[in-house]
Amino acid sequence: MVWAAFSFNDQVGMAFLDGRQNSPKYIETLENHLMPFAENIGGQNWYYQQDDAPIHTSNATKNYLNSKTVTVLEWPLMSSDLHPIENVWGIMSRKVYENGRQFYLMNALKTAIESVWYNLEPEILQTLIMSMEKRVYNVILRNGKTLNY
Repeated sequence: MVWAAFSFNDQVGMAFLDGRQNSPKYIETLENHLMPFAENIGGQNWYYQQDDAPIHTSNATKNYLNSKTVTVLEWPLMSSDLHPIENVWGIMSRKVYENGRQFYLMNALKTAIESVWYNLEPEILQTLIMSMEKRVYNVILRNGKTLNY
């Protein structure tokens, strides 16, 4: 499993996660990757968006994020079209596997994923963030139905 996050001007160092994830492991990922990133982008002046996976919404995770004074944006269930990182995963997948590329070693796949992540054009991430107002507006117009964004 891969975890990553981004802001308008920067990207978190990607994390490759082993095994089945649970709240303590997720909190460890946040502590080791998100929090150092947050300090670099402005301390308290940011919002965190995540989906409603049980490890994201557990009491332990909520308590951890509250203790760090992280403001988590609330989103409707099953709203992947409102999560820009989902678009990033799609973009990255196409680039990693372009031209029918296959991987036979895990390290080779990890290297390819990291290369794509760290070479994403900043304009892609900025465009995704700037699209959020329109996405939210369109979801409201569609009474919460997906957008196929």
